Amino acid sequence: MISRVLVANRGEIARRVIRACDALGIETVAVFSPADAGARHVAEAGSAVGLGDVKAYTDAGKLVAAARAAGADAVHPGYGFLSEDAAFARAVVEAGLTWIGPSPEAIAAMGDKIEAKALMAEAGVPLLPTIAFEEPPADLTFPLLLKASAGGGGRGMRIVRSAEELAEALESAGREAAAAFGDGTVFAEPLLERARHVEVQILADSHGTVWALGERECSIQRRHQKVLEEAPSPGVTPELRRSLAEAAVNAARAIGYTGAGTVEFLLADGHFHFLEMNTRLQVEHPVTEAVYGVDLVRLQIEIAEGAALPGLPPSPVGHAIEVRLYAEDPADGWTPQSGRMHRFEVPGVEAEFAQGGLRLDAGVVSGDEIGTFYDPMLAKVIAYAPTREAAARRLATALAGAKLHGPATNRDLLVRVLRHPEFRQGETDTGFLTRHDLAPLAGPEEVRFSALAAALALAARPRTTLGDLPPGWRNVVSQPQRTAFAEAGEVTHLHTRDGLRSSPEAVLVSAAPEEVVLEIAGVRRVFAVASYDDAVYVDSSLGPVRLTPLPRLPEPVVQTPPGSLPAPMPGTVLRVEVGVGDAVKPGQTVVVLEAMKMEHRITAPAEGVVAELTAVAGRQVDAGTPLAVIKEVTQ
Repeated sequence: MISRVLVANRGEIARRVIRACDALGIETVAVFSPADAGARHVAEAGSAVGLGDVKAYTDAGKLVAAARAAGADAVHPGYGFLSEDAAFARAVVEAGLTWIGPSPEAIAAMGDKIEAKALMAEAGVPLLPTIAFEEPPADLTFPLLLKASAGGGGRGMRIVRSAEELAEALESAGREAAAAFGDGTVFAEPLLERARHVEVQILADSHGTVWALGERECSIQRRHQKVLEEAPSPGVTPELRRSLAEAAVNAARAIGYTGAGTVEFLLADGHFHFLEMNTRLQVEHPVTEAVYGVDLVRLQIEIAEGAALPGLPPSPVGHAIEVRLYAEDPADGWTPQSGRMHRFEVPGVEAEFAQGGLRLDAGVVSGDEIGTFYDPMLAKVIAYAPTREAAARRLATALAGAKLHGPATNRDLLVRVLRHPEFRQGETDTGFLTRHDLAPLAGPEEVRFSALAAALALAARPRTTLGDLPPGWRNVVSQPQRTAFAEAGEVTHLHTRDGLRSSPEAVLVSAAPEEVVLEIAGVRRVFAVASYDDAVYVDSSLGPVRLTPLPRLPEPVVQTPPGSLPAPMPGTVLRVEVGVGDAVKPGQTVVVLEAMKMEHRITAPAEGVVAELTAVAGRQVDAGTPLAVIKEVTQ
């Protein structure tokens, strides 16, 4: 029996494993980097060990040493980091500890995707052709999808549509794969346009029983990374479901698999093709838990203790949808965001192990600082209901009503997806987000009314000692007071002895520092207003709005020359691809920045010449730091 588990991970998955251990009466040990010293998973564990380095979550030696120091007798790797590293699993076993996962041999068998595909071919699992690049192929048919042999999660993946793009894509994909997984080997497969990404959850014990717990649809993706998952898939028929389950079970048996894992497939024109096998728990495991009424983390632990699964898996009931809430700006090329999360509240969340309703698996809480060292995922929100339509509606409503005061997130995009007619009809594929321009929930008019509410709330704050007179009141009204926001321009409102008045566009019902009620076109609306040092957040039925107040007397600012290329986020300069005096074309890469485990290309906005270059490879930069100046060529 396991008595104390070291959780070799961070964030929401560390908290998830800790909760499962608590339910089983197992003590837990957290590990943390200097950046995570105040993280929630550290506070919730029974004890914690500092690793001394922001990159130490991938240091097998430090993790094993931490387990020994804390007296742990087992290690749960979560997902990401070293969860699919056979050498780490082997080091844990050799240290006399229980590894909560498949054997090192099974991990190794699936760790190299090229070798894994060969094994799957022997097991009779349908495959796409594999194109290796040790020697350049004589003839290639495009488009292709480049993939990292040693990992997943979108790292090292590139779409190549022509021979001219291939060399640069291979170099970039290999470099990103090496940075993420320690192995830069890259291969290619034919790119299937408009395909569905489906995966089968498997669970196997050491007594020969293998369960296939249905499939999950994971087609809504950006940068080849999933942002929305659901179970079951709306595109899978009962007959196809049986075939997928059979293929997944055959894959597991072919490598003597134990524990939880996932077999991923591409589905196109009624046929499926093996993609990869993830020898770990998946981010999207809660949708399977909801539909099948199981706790996969608990079952992982019990299997590691030698427990046997019942002969048949439970039957599925209902539908579950999960979204991944990221600190990123979809309107700015999905750029990761950082800063303080002042407020993080999702309405209607029930107990986190509830099999129905709304569940939140979060790595952050209100007041946390969102850094740049790790993946920008903040949380997963999961809705479960008897039908797909009911689950989508409940999840969209909860997200739209969430108070997310801090760095920009992909919340609005997720709500738009859940409410999109194509999604509601089950017409999803991996190109969904590239085909649809999903606008923010609040349009220009909604932003303008939210700005008015914010101005009235700010004006309602007490700033005077003159009895009960309202702030900023005028005995003789000569002109309205003006408040300006970067996102909405100037809004006007009046202050008189009778109190605040709104603009002619809306009737003011009431105004307080944290709540304003306006009647707009005969409809009364409540605006919740929260003001912080850097921004004002307005939440209402018109949609969430973030506003930046502009000072009445702005401070002088440094003017940047035209053509400046600032760093869009904090990160490390990975590579500088031009020199001063070089001619550049629109879209040409000037600097490559590494942040939050991904490469970000800073490109020339127009044809021109590199006039200044301040970026230096290896140097860390803050958001807004000038990297280069492109002097545009005039015709």
